[in-house]
Amino acid sequence: MDRRKTTRVAARLHLIAGVAVIGLLCNANAWAETTTTTTTKHHPKTVTTTTVVASTTEQQRLDALSGQVSNLQKQTDDTTSEVRKIEQAITVAPPAVAGAKPATIGEHVGLVEKDVSDIKKNLSDNLGISVHALVDAGYEHNFNQPNGNVNVYRAWDEDGFQLTQGNLHIERDGTVGFVSDLNFGQVANSISAATHYSNTSHVGPQWFDPTQYYLTYTAPIGSGISLQAGRFVTMMGAETINTYNNLNFNESRGLLFNLGEPLTHTGIRAGYTFNDYVSATAGLNNGWDDPATANNGGLNYEGALTLNNKDKSLSFVVNSMWGPNLLGKSNSNLGTIDGIATWKPSFIPNLTLQTEYLYASEEGPVINGHSASWQGMAQYLVYDFTPSLESATRGEFFQDKDGARTTGTGQTVWEITQTFSYKIPEVTGLLARLEYRHDNSSENVFTNNGLINPVTGTNYHLWHGQDTLAANFIYAF
Repeated sequence: MDRRKTTRVAARLHLIAGVAVIGLLCNANAWAETTTTTTTKHHPKTVTTTTVVASTTEQQRLDALSGQVSNLQKQTDDTTSEVRKIEQAITVAPPAVAGAKPATIGEHVGLVEKDVSDIKKNLSDNLGISVHALVDAGYEHNFNQPNGNVNVYRAWDEDGFQLTQGNLHIERDGTVGFVSDLNFGQVANSISAATHYSNTSHVGPQWFDPTQYYLTYTAPIGSGISLQAGRFVTMMGAETINTYNNLNFNESRGLLFNLGEPLTHTGIRAGYTFNDYVSATAGLNNGWDDPATANNGGLNYEGALTLNNKDKSLSFVVNSMWGPNLLGKSNSNLGTIDGIATWKPSFIPNLTLQTEYLYASEEGPVINGHSASWQGMAQYLVYDFTPSLESATRGEFFQDKDGARTTGTGQTVWEITQTFSYKIPEVTGLLARLEYRHDNSSENVFTNNGLINPVTGTNYHLWHGQDTLAANFIYAF
């Protein structure tokens, strides 16, 4: 029983009783009424008084009604008393004596609520730990209908139904804390195949990946130096690996993300915010993704500089890395620079324009006995039609003239993507996405459902492009 409903019933009974009493009193005055009429004419004054006395029958009726009012008042008092007893009976509370076993259903429920409340308090208030999650699942159709369901030059989406990503984010705030991101699904499968956990043996592709796990410490110097040590995602790129509070504009990852940049690093970082306009980050790490098969333990240097105006409607971030990433060639270094400009013009509310440019060069016999370089550019146009409906258009090209990052054949690849995202109003944190994408290359590199070469395992006939249509649901909390 709802306490509010019982209280409303009692209140209505009081109101009925009060109206009845007022009505009876008004009728009683009508039955026993004294009327006085006063007439004044200049100086003389005449007063006429008329008295109406209730008959014996009317008096009996008045006494009977008064008795009924008294009975009604008594019933109302009895009802109020019963309501109070019911409210006390349904009160959910743990046992009155600490450590005592619960004797009623209410005490069982109250004890469970108290335990849950205590756990939440210990994690959030006392320990400063927060736990969040994200699930991204959907269906994608590749109109090439490729053998093996492979979408060429994609980070981790593929043809057909798929669990794109399951993410568990655990974090502790404070002077000393930690961050961990545990990924599941196709994202984990792809990341674990390409990266190196730390300094242990590579385990190959699998459907679980501890993508991030690092300690944090804020040194009390100036405004506070933020220190990180462990494994973390790269600072480079406009796009990143999704977490509950950081979703990319588009569902699929772009060419720059998949072909031009690393995914994770293991090392240390230090960040400092100078003022409202300038911040910087510097670090040392083991290199790109899988240092066990790349850099012979040579350190890579990374840095980032962020500039923005007061309200952050205009910002510019430049990231860079440099260090050995070629197995057996510790003096052959890979250098990368990546700039990202973001503008939210005040004269067009809800519009975001973002541009990224990437250039990288690697020394030594990277491919075909010589060095290699690659570059690319991406443009994003994002507009929020309403707080629930967003349109994100991405266009980009990636030039791999030496074939070091694609198939070994020098080529230029470009793509255009249109994504619509809709926040489901009935469920907080639920997002629906619909995306169409076209990829194209200067070479025939895209697989289809044609015949397979039994020697190479590839299609006899490759195409210049591919088109995909995807529908996904993302739930984050």
